[in-house]
Amino acid sequence: MIKINNHWYSNEEIKEALEKKGYIILTLEVSTEPRDYPLYETYALKNQQEPNVLNLLKTIAIKEFQRKPPLL
Repeated sequence: MIKINNHWYSNEEIKEALEKKGYIILTLEVSTEPRDYPLYETYALKNQQEPNVLNLLKTIAIKEFQRKPPLL
């Protein structure tokens, strides 16, 4: 679940919305040790980007959909 503009959205809703904007959603296992519990990260990639911290699903969703209130 991700909170954007004071509303909670499921990961599936975020994935569908980003795919409509042209992003490719990719989930990779990022465990470092073979005996570790599997750890997965989901990335939203556009224009042949490489997966990194700056294009995690949550980061891109907030950047694309978060709206700042107007200044008074």
